[in-house]
This record gives sequence, structure tokens and C-alpha cells, in this order.
Amino acid sequence: MLPPEKIASILLAERLPLTAFIASVTRDFHLAEDVFQEVCVKAVGRAAEFETETHVVNWARLAGKNRAIDILRARDGRHVGLSDEMLEVLAQEWPQTSHADAMQEALGHCMRQITPNNRELLRLRYFERRNCTDVAAIMGRKIETVYQALARLHKTLGECVRTRLQNTAIS
Repeated sequence: MLPPEKIASILLAERLPLTAFIASVTRDFHLAEDVFQEVCVKAVGRAAEFETETHVVNWARLAGKNRAIDILRARDGRHVGLSDEMLEVLAQEWPQTSHADAMQEALGHCMRQITPNNRELLRLRYFERRNCTDVAAIMGRKIETVYQALARLHKTLGECVRTRLQNTAIS
């Protein structure tokens, strides 16, 4: 039996991987955050049921997936996301926290290397979930310029993260 404080600590340490997994169901990061918070409250309330850290994380992943599907069905009347079989494969292959932490650190490092203008472009497109037409209008750019800038940023960030992870693994 794990104390509620330990459950909270485990879930907060696993916040990003769990939220990313839930977002793979919802396709909406903000909704995934809401689901994650609900799962945390439930988990702390059921602390006596958990025996290990792995048990907590696996339960949270399954509870998050089920809650996300319930919310989507209530909104749209159906769920058109990944199949249960695909989500099960994804859950089994999900990266361990240490690898996810290294990737997050690498991405954070790489994000600090890009210009503030490019960070704003990414914020508008991915965090505010605006379409490229809206981003172009807000930033006073042509839509083709936005598409090209995003393609360059994806390539640059991908190469930077891969290089950073390789250099970290070597040292």
C-alpha cells in the first residue's frame, strides 16, 4: 500500500508521459491535461489499492485512456481515435521515464536555441492549436512562409534533439 503523498509524487513525475499518452487518445493536449488531473484525484483517493509505482502508472494510463474515450463519446457520440489494440501496443512500448526525461531535456535545450519569433510560431501552431492560415494572419506572414518555417523548424529541432541525445549517450 502506497501513501497518497507517494501516489501524487509518482503521478507528477510521470505527468508528461501520461499526458502525452492521453493526448494520443484525445488529440487535444488541453483535454488530455484535464483528464490527467481527474486521474490524479482518483488515484490519490484510491491510494490503498496500489502496491507499486508501476501499478500506479499502469492504472493511470488505463484510467486516463478510458476517461478520455468517455469524454469524447459524450461530446461527439462516438470515439474515432486509435483502436484499443493500437493503444495497448502503444502503452506497452511507451518510453520509460528516464528516456522521456532525456528527450524532454534535449527538446528544451533545442527550443532555447531557436529564435523568439520561431518559438512564437510554434506556440501559436501547437499550443494554441491554431491553423496555419490563422498563424500567418497573426504573424503578418504569407501562409506559404508559415508552412516553410514550420517544415524547417521540424527538421532543425529533430536534428538537434537526435544530436543532443547521441551526445548525452556518449558522455
